[in-house]
Amino acid sequence: MGRPRKEPLTEMQKIAKRIGSDGEDVLRELEAMDVVELNRRIAQATQSISDTKSELLADLPNGGPSPYAEAKMNVKILGQGLSEVKKRQGAIISIAVQLRKDKGAA
Repeated sequence: MGRPRKEPLTEMQKIAKRIGSDGEDVLRELEAMDVVELNRRIAQATQSISDTKSELLADLPNGGPSPYAEAKMNVKILGQGLSEVKKRQGAIISIAVQLRKDKGAA
C-alpha cells in the first residue's frame, strides 16, 4: 500500500505557503484584521515592493552603476532578494484582498 493521501491545500493555504515559514502566522494575523487594517497592510506590502525596487535602481554613492544595472550581470544573485520580497508581499496582498472581500468590502 502507499502512504495515506493528504487533503489538498485550500487556496488560502497555498498562498500562505508562498509567504514563507511564517505564512500560517501571517494568515492568522490577516484573518483577525478588519477592513481598515487590511487596507493598511496591503499598502504596507505594496510599499515594501516599491522600496525594494527603488533600492535596486538607486545610483551608488561613488557614481557607479545602480544595483539594478549590476543585477543585469548578476541576475540570479541580486534578483533573488526582489523576487522573494515580491512573492511574500504579493501573497500577503492576495490574502488581505480575499479577506477584505469575505468581510464585505470591495
